[in-house]
Amino acid sequence: MGEVDVGLEALFLLESPEEEISQVVRVLPPSPPQVPPRRASRIQRRRTHKSNSIRKKREDEDSSCDCSHISPTPQHVIHMDTEQQQLADVYYSAFHLHPPCEKLVQEGSTGGAVAEDVENCTSPIVTREELRKELREIFEVDDETMTIIENEVKMREPPHTTLHVKVHEAKDLKPKTPKETSHPYCVVRVTGSEDTQRTAVFPSTLNPAWETEFQFWIPCLQDAKLVVEIWHEPQEAGVEQLMGMRDLRELGRLVRDAASNLQTRETRNLLGCVTIPLTDVKDQSVEGWYNLVKGKEEGPNQLSHKENLKRCKKRGSVHISLRLSTDSQLNLFGPHWYNGFLNKMVEHHLKYISSFSHRRGGSRRSDRSILSLRSNFHCARSCGISITRSNSTRTCRSYSGSPTSSGSSYENEVTWNLITPWNGRVNEACSTLLDYYSTTLGLSPVAVTLAWWNVASKFSVVDQVFLGELLKTMQTYLSDKKYSDQEIEEIQSSLRLWITGEINRLRSLTTHFPAASSKIVSYAQIKGMLKNFLELEANQHTHSLKIFPKDASVTELVAEGLMDFSKNWWEATLKSRCRDYHAATFDQQLDMAVGVAGEICSFLSEVSNFYHDVFFREARVSYLRLAYTLLTLELAAYVRPLLHKIYDAPTGKRKCSHTPVPYYEESDKYALEAGSPVWHLYKKLEFIHKIGENLPVEVQLESAIRGYHQWFLGGVTRWQNRLLTRTKDLLAKEIVSLWEKLSWPDYENFVGKQLLQELCGLGTLYTKLIITKMEARAREESTPESTLLPAHSCTGLNNIEFVRHEVGKLPKLCGLADEYDDDQFSVPAKALSKMEGSIMCFLDSAIRKMMPSLLSAVERSCETGNEAPLLQDALDQGLCVLRDSLNENTFQHFLLKIWNTIITIFGSIVERSSTKRKAEFFKNVYRVLERTWYFFTPADSRGLDPHLAHTAEYQALQKTLCNLKMPTESLIAKYYKERYEELQRSYHACNAELVVRVFFLVTGKLIVEVIMARNIVRSSVKLDTFVQVKLVPSDWFPNATSHKTKIQRKCDSPVFEEKFELPVSPDESSVRNGHILFLLKTRQFFQSSEGFAETVLPLDDIPSVDTHTADSVKNKILIMNLPKNGDDYTAIKALKFRTWDKRAISFLQVCKL
Repeated sequence: MGEVDVGLEALFLLESPEEEISQVVRVLPPSPPQVPPRRASRIQRRRTHKSNSIRKKREDEDSSCDCSHISPTPQHVIHMDTEQQQLADVYYSAFHLHPPCEKLVQEGSTGGAVAEDVENCTSPIVTREELRKELREIFEVDDETMTIIENEVKMREPPHTTLHVKVHEAKDLKPKTPKETSHPYCVVRVTGSEDTQRTAVFPSTLNPAWETEFQFWIPCLQDAKLVVEIWHEPQEAGVEQLMGMRDLRELGRLVRDAASNLQTRETRNLLGCVTIPLTDVKDQSVEGWYNLVKGKEEGPNQLSHKENLKRCKKRGSVHISLRLSTDSQLNLFGPHWYNGFLNKMVEHHLKYISSFSHRRGGSRRSDRSILSLRSNFHCARSCGISITRSNSTRTCRSYSGSPTSSGSSYENEVTWNLITPWNGRVNEACSTLLDYYSTTLGLSPVAVTLAWWNVASKFSVVDQVFLGELLKTMQTYLSDKKYSDQEIEEIQSSLRLWITGEINRLRSLTTHFPAASSKIVSYAQIKGMLKNFLELEANQHTHSLKIFPKDASVTELVAEGLMDFSKNWWEATLKSRCRDYHAATFDQQLDMAVGVAGEICSFLSEVSNFYHDVFFREARVSYLRLAYTLLTLELAAYVRPLLHKIYDAPTGKRKCSHTPVPYYEESDKYALEAGSPVWHLYKKLEFIHKIGENLPVEVQLESAIRGYHQWFLGGVTRWQNRLLTRTKDLLAKEIVSLWEKLSWPDYENFVGKQLLQELCGLGTLYTKLIITKMEARAREESTPESTLLPAHSCTGLNNIEFVRHEVGKLPKLCGLADEYDDDQFSVPAKALSKMEGSIMCFLDSAIRKMMPSLLSAVERSCETGNEAPLLQDALDQGLCVLRDSLNENTFQHFLLKIWNTIITIFGSIVERSSTKRKAEFFKNVYRVLERTWYFFTPADSRGLDPHLAHTAEYQALQKTLCNLKMPTESLIAKYYKERYEELQRSYHACNAELVVRVFFLVTGKLIVEVIMARNIVRSSVKLDTFVQVKLVPSDWFPNATSHKTKIQRKCDSPVFEEKFELPVSPDESSVRNGHILFLLKTRQFFQSSEGFAETVLPLDDIPSVDTHTADSVKNKILIMNLPKNGDDYTAIKALKFRTWDKRAISFLQVCKL
């Protein structure tokens, strides 16, 4: 265990008041504890004799302290136990190292370096009397014992603290001579001491290498600083220097240099200075480059990095080595004695804070409480953590304590009732005592940090943020290899103990981290603990120590601890709630089950609302999943067999009274009706199941209480039997009996009709109540997107459909079937219509709720051309569940509504995309629509009837998509096809007739012979006409040019008799879909040609002949007219949408459509 065992042994010795063996304080212990070898050479236990002048000075200082009643040199031998020996050592450190406040104030009034230090001191002034009082309370000794110990301390020689300084070199200094050089020397002093030393002068250099060592006696380490000043030594001006001047600038510098000889310590000759607080040095060696600052600034300088050197080239930097050594006379040596004193001090401090917490609501605070609350974060200062000072109070940036208490307990069963977790704060007196004691022991900040960790990690009330800062500091020291092998073993042992203790605290989670009384503090403590775990795991130096049990990860350890806590909680709950379970009756066991289920509800609510968030956020441990899986498994194994026994057990004989009571009026604890124990158990299981809905689907599927409704079928059956019995008794006794007594002759079935009307009204009322209940649950519950209708809605719709079917049978049961068969406005028909309308309205509301998810799925499918997002992800699973859950009639209604909704969504997408998207997008839409059609109308007849699905909206959407997915040239070809079909209709208007003869030659040519035009609609003026022939669409025939006939002037029936050859082969794939366009145009002077009639001829109607059989081809008479409005052609409508297509725009402009 390393030094942990030694430290615990020292703590045990300190806490043993019954020790009988005493020692003489002047004699050292015969077998002192082992000290780490790294610091063995630095701890010297020799007694030195000071000079008479120093002794006289110390006696004068002692006389100023308020201890005049103590004899300074007692002649008798003092006997003390181990605890008193350590008390004497601590007081020895404080007595000799802490100067009296009166002396500081007196020296401050006389001026000098000490006065400057007093002015700059920002610490609260602590007197020796306060230190003495603090020690007396920590060690719990009386004033007489403290007087004896103080008398013994004054007999010892005071500790000697020596500062070893070595000034190596400087570089990049500021030039001060005409030759751009300097004559630097270094002055070294310590604040609080009158001793000042200097190096030799190095002439004419900016990079002097002094390599000079100095030693300083430090009278008071508190707020002491080392000041290193680099000066320039001016030189006298000689004749040779005057003769060597090159210009007036060098002469001016020489004159100023000579003038400064009159006052050699002029401020202008100061090249720079460095100030280093000695409290940061302690016993460790510090070496590095320090930046020079301007003037006599005494703020601390940071070690020079490359960036700092770049910014400080004008003044340069100096290379310094520092080391502190202390010679002291102590009874007990070793860092473990510091651990023991620190442990005792912290325990005393926590006891005081705990007692002060009880007095917060009482009278005004005492002076002692004010002193305790005036904190200074001693540990942060000792361990190298950043501290900022403001007035007389120190605050640490790293520590932010929580505002409430955690209610944790210490391992030695001492309970601290703290308002907040302790975050490392101690009062100024304790801080001073710890500083002085560590100085006399020769402890470095590295050792002090380890001591603080060893002590603070044992207390469960310590703030986890404070422990995290200690861990980070230790990790930094580990990375710098500042710990010895023995100290590393001590760190490994202490970390293992701390981790084991924290995991054990998780095994008592609600005790150490309560959620009810101190939720904020518990959350912060758990968060800090998990962050510290992860920091240890992530750091390579601490992870290599193998401090985690079984080499497990943090997630596994935390999960294991939480699982153990859940198991222990379950066992304790069963033990408290289910005593003598097997000997109890069914009623008693049922009450026990209700109580256990209620405990689980409260526990899981606490886990879900508080604990789960912090563990999952920080350590990725789903505590709700662990607890839910365990407790539901245990609860199911406890409740399910009980219900099975209750409902499968034979019903005992009912107790009979003098007046028989109907069965339905008896109370039944096992019926699932409001207020019964079974009902309470059912509602608690429902609450637990709702908590599980926050977990992943796979956890819900593996839940032991999944399908818990089936456990209560016996209770539902008992409730239905009671209700049925009550209804039958009511009908038999109230209606039938009274009607028979009345003996009313019902010739017109008046009573039957009235009864039928009331029963139909009950059907509509039942439908209304069920729909209202389903809508309320739909608003309260959130269902997954893949669920089209929740299970309870399917059950309600099936029940309504069943009641609706039974209402349809009522006329036959009442003997009124013949009267109401053909009457659509009868009471049963209206009731059936209302019930069906209610079902349709509910389905419409369900469809509206699904609308966003359906819209998103359709858009994703249309963008990619893949139907999977719509059919597989959004519809397939939900429709399969509905097919098995709903009856056929309701399922068909719901399926048709979804189909119509999807068609509407497709239409809206096509409408808003028609002017923006290209043909490729509409190909994807058409493909997805086609696949959706086959999905809703499968061949196995389990879907929609194709006749019902083939609605007018679907047909219009299909036609629109057929046009939009076509290329522009195909749309133009379709337009000419529509024109040809229009010209073939006989009732269409005719402007002229054109006689042509057209055929293909097998050689690969198209022959077009324009013969004549006739029956031209006459106008008042005869016109000059000609015919233009061209193949359309033109992009399909790039090699075929347009041809024109000669102009026939002023002729009613112009004869052209012209033949044209076009290089077109009938074997080409695009030829058969093309057309020949004949334009009959007029030609007038000073005007462009204007067409007043046109006709088209499809190429697939033209025969292909040989050359010798070409004469056998007959003439064709083609009807010519002008096209109608463009909106009458579907192809033109599609072309108008293509505002982004230049080809479509130019075609519409040319055709004037």
